[in-house]
Amino acid sequence: MRPSSLAVAFSVIALAAPMAVRAAEAPKINALRWLGSHNSYRPELDPAALAHQRQVMGERSRGVEYGHPPIRAQLDLGVRQLEFDPYADTTGGLYAAPYADDPAKAAIMKQPGAKVLHAPVIDNRTLCLRLSDCFAEVASWSRAHPGHQPIVIFVNTKEEPFNTPAIPNPPLWTQADFAGIDADAVKAFGRDRIITPDDVRGDRATLRDGVTGGGWPTIESAKGKVLLVLDANPRIEDAYRAGHPSLKGRVLFGLYVESEPEAAVFNIQDPRPEEARIKALVAQGFLVRTRSDADTTEARNHDLGRLEVAVRSGAQIVSTDYYPGAPDPLGLKFEVRPSWFGK
Repeated sequence: MRPSSLAVAFSVIALAAPMAVRAAEAPKINALRWLGSHNSYRPELDPAALAHQRQVMGERSRGVEYGHPPIRAQLDLGVRQLEFDPYADTTGGLYAAPYADDPAKAAIMKQPGAKVLHAPVIDNRTLCLRLSDCFAEVASWSRAHPGHQPIVIFVNTKEEPFNTPAIPNPPLWTQADFAGIDADAVKAFGRDRIITPDDVRGDRATLRDGVTGGGWPTIESAKGKVLLVLDANPRIEDAYRAGHPSLKGRVLFGLYVESEPEAAVFNIQDPRPEEARIKALVAQGFLVRTRSDADTTEARNHDLGRLEVAVRSGAQIVSTDYYPGAPDPLGLKFEVRPSWFGK
């Protein structure tokens, strides 16, 4: 674990000199550090739920034997980056079957709009049924805590086929579905409380120019706001920016190649092989999210090595399943607690 080196790494709150702003300028949000929860919508696994998950999922259960308290509780604990996994459900009802014995939830699932779950049929437990419900939970907490550090929300859209008779293949996301995400976000938070690509681009030619040219809002002006990121496959990312160069008029940022005009945010799952790349991206002004653990592997081995690299890389967002106060269904007593983490 090398506690002494971790302590040194965690003492760095501001980022490295290449991205530091001039003394006369107010610090921007790309100088902040966020600790986030991974798959934030997955509920806590009590013994009965864990046993059922193992029965249904078999060996695949091992990698997802974690869970979270309600969204508001996560925010109370100091989590400032969240992740929701929506499936498109334009007309409603695609994922309602598991709720046949719960009329209230079944009625919600039959309504049009993106539904949040890990996988249909085999892993559908969720803290918020619709993406709009997830947004509403965050917005309610945000209004009650108006001076909070900006909250980053990754919207990890799903459409990949399962290719098994047991699980229906999800529909592809359409322009109408994208419009629905944008509208749900604006309805929940209000346009003035969302940091959008237009805000960062300003009067520059591209969003990338805005990001690398100091266009991120100041930490002070971003208090009480949210920043949303479309975390998707290349087909969806391309479709989301179609007709919206540099994401003009869009509500969410996306994940695009560094050289492209829409480049702003990067999601680098494992920092260990890409530490140098993360440092280079951060130095240019991009936001980078990475993970300190995955698939319960680090937790089972009590391995903080991946976390150490994540912090050393300068990635502004570090996501985990084991933040302070997170449930511990396996009794592993593993916790990700960098010294810069606070409420």
